[in-house]
Amino acid sequence: MSSNPYELRFKLLEMAQGYLQDNQDRQMNFVYQAWDHAKDTGKATSELWEELQPNSYTIEDIKKKASELYEFVEKK
Repeated sequence: MSSNPYELRFKLLEMAQGYLQDNQDRQMNFVYQAWDHAKDTGKATSELWEELQPNSYTIEDIKKKASELYEFVEKK
């Protein structure tokens, strides 16, 4: 059973959001590891914590990633 265009778009947006969320989770894991190391070495400051924070993804990022994924669908 094939999806209609709206279902395909929705699935692509879900996939794109999932991809970006997974990436954000990996970045946050790195932040926590770096923060633990900074605490162990006595270099933990609020400035470092702010510096380590990854940028959040936006709706535009999701749409861009969905477009990249759709390019694969269009190719034969």
